[in-house]
Parts: sequence; C-alpha cells; structure tokens
Amino acid sequence: MDEAAKKAILRHFPYGLYVVTVAHEGEDHGMTANWITQAAFEPPMVVVAIENTSKTIGMVRDSHHFAINLLLTGQRDLAGKLGRNSDQAPQKLKGLRTKPAPVSGVPVLADSLGWVECRVVATLPAGDHTLVLGEVVGAGVEHEGEPLTLQEAGFKYSG
Repeated sequence: MDEAAKKAILRHFPYGLYVVTVAHEGEDHGMTANWITQAAFEPPMVVVAIENTSKTIGMVRDSHHFAINLLLTGQRDLAGKLGRNSDQAPQKLKGLRTKPAPVSGVPVLADSLGWVECRVVATLPAGDHTLVLGEVVGAGVEHEGEPLTLQEAGFKYSG
C-alpha cells in the first residue's frame, strides 16, 4: 500500500469535533473525538471509535452510558484541552459548565452546540480502537451555530 497516499486521502475525510462525556463511580470524564457517525434512524443510534488505551473506553464499558457533545466553531481550545494528550488527567471537565443528562446523569456540556445521550448497545474491537454503538436516549440543543470541524481546528487524527 502507498502509505503516503492512504494518509493524504484519509486526512481529507471531513470530520466534526466532539466531546464524549461519561460518568462512573462519582467521576466525570471527557475526551475529544472525531470518528463519530449516525448508524440508524429507528431506534436512533450512533457509533463512536474510542482508542483502546484511553481512560474513556473503560468508563464507557463500566457505566453503559455516554454522551456526545457537538462543539461549536471557535471551540478549538476546548477540543485541545480534552484531547488525547490529557486523557489520563483527573477532573478534565473541571471549570466547564456541565449539567446531568436526563436519563443516565452523564455530564453534558452546556456551552456546546448540543448533545445526544446514549446507552451502550454493543462494542466491537477495531484494531487500536473500539467501536461503541449507542442508542440515543436523550438529546438537547444548547446553542445556535455551526459545528467545529477537524479541518477548521487544524488537528490531524487520521491516516
């Protein structure tokens, strides 16, 4: 395979930037993610790919719930703060405005475009990531605006 071509093409896939939030045993946690897609209309489902070495994947498996928060254009600094280099940091959500999602109580970002709250339906190993299929059990719109994209932020997480 032409590795340079593979990397170049995969980096042109358009991705949004999101924050996956989770709560388990009294601890709230969040991480920036971009490999997310809707998977079904009925029931509504989404898929997120989470790195196997992340703190987040263990918490999602243990709690069986998570939320996906859509970041607004201009929230690059927030995406960076919650990125992979800070994955093991404690209290990553400290100082951010959050509120509990209605079904599971996972924290959602009050300053995001909006969020979906999900119940874990299945997980699937996918190389160095795990695919998490979640049924959407709650949703909220927090602000009007445009979503932040990986390209706008200038981040590279693909290839």
